[in-house]
Amino acid sequence: HPELIQQTLFSKGYMTGYDIWEFLRERPPESDVIETIGLPDSTWLDDRENTKFLYYFISALQDYNIIEISTKTDSVSGFEWD
Repeated sequence: HPELIQQTLFSKGYMTGYDIWEFLRERPPESDVIETIGLPDSTWLDDRENTKFLYYFISALQDYNIIEISTKTDSVSGFEWD
């Protein structure tokens, strides 16, 4: 249950931005993304309901990073992570 996840490898500081980039490049399932990075700050579904957008606010950068999840495969289909 994602709602039970309070600390992740990312929130504990065990992963760098590059580690996250490498992880996402492997196109993991959404459940692995949430387990590794945590729950997003915001989630949106596109008009065609093909892609879910997970928004993560990184306070140190004062910027959002976006992970795209395909609703067909339930895995990462794209991302922008600084």
